[in-house]
Amino acid sequence: MNTKQFDGADVRNHAKFLAIDHRFLLVTSANYSWSAEHGNVEFGVLIDDRNLTEAVERELRDAEPLLYERVFFT
Repeated sequence: MNTKQFDGADVRNHAKFLAIDHRFLLVTSANYSWSAEHGNVEFGVLIDDRNLTEAVERELRDAEPLLYERVFFT
């Protein structure tokens, strides 16, 4: 997917969300090891809450058409 533009600028989201089994939610800013090598401090939290995880999944799914456009490769 490509990010869409909003007010003339690309939409960016630094936080990463990972839902596991619709139960666990990992929210983190962590990137690959380059961050640690350059003095970046990253933070994340793992939450065990099915209701919260499913609510975040719904919110992100609903926001997807506003933020991204599908790209098809041939």
